[in-house]
Amino acid sequence: MSTPNIEETIFKYETFINDVLREDLRRVQIKLEKTNAEISDLIQEKHTIRVVTDKKMHPNGFKTQVNIGCNFFMEAAVRDTSKLLMNIGLNNYLEFTLEEANKYLDVRIKAFEELATALQNKAAKIKAHIKMMLIGIGQLQDEQNVEDPKKRRNANDESLHGMKDR
Repeated sequence: MSTPNIEETIFKYETFINDVLREDLRRVQIKLEKTNAEISDLIQEKHTIRVVTDKKMHPNGFKTQVNIGCNFFMEAAVRDTSKLLMNIGLNNYLEFTLEEANKYLDVRIKAFEELATALQNKAAKIKAHIKMMLIGIGQLQDEQNVEDPKKRRNANDESLHGMKDR
């Protein structure tokens, strides 16, 4: 392989790494961050349900403030916490018992954890591809240096002359 072809191949590899693989990795990492945030929100929601429905903490129910729009709040008293209205997506609410709500949250947490694992695996594969491409670039550069020993010798001589002047 001649030197211009090697340089062109190295340039194509570097372009592929920067334009394709690193962009793919960035997108996967953004999805992974969103997935982890969703998992965190679901765990927080599960904890909130546990606290709100704890009869030892709130034997007669509890009082809260509800935002009725435009940051106007109205005080509300909740006496019966045996059933909950949960947002199941697209602002659709479904009534759950405590047991059903916990099962629902467990299933959603598990689904998001599986998605997070898949995204982590995908990110690891992309990183491995980047590493393999960099190894290939290094091998091409070594091959280029072997093919052109005069160039390498001149570069070494220049660096030696630079050291002598100091």
